[in-house]
Amino acid sequence: TPYRGHPVFVAQHATATCCRGCLQKWHGIPKGRELSRAELAYVVDVICRWIEREVAGG
Repeated sequence: TPYRGHPVFVAQHATATCCRGCLQKWHGIPKGRELSRAELAYVVDVICRWIEREVAGG
């Protein structure tokens, strides 16, 4: 993911999907293993929904 200012980078931090520690703490997705397809789809959906809300004005 690109750094600073890129919408996906900002969204990852705003939604606590930036790292496995945050995924575990805030979303209940355990670290130490590969994400399942369902978990990956969930994370992408969370990020996309946040970006859509930001584009729409909050």
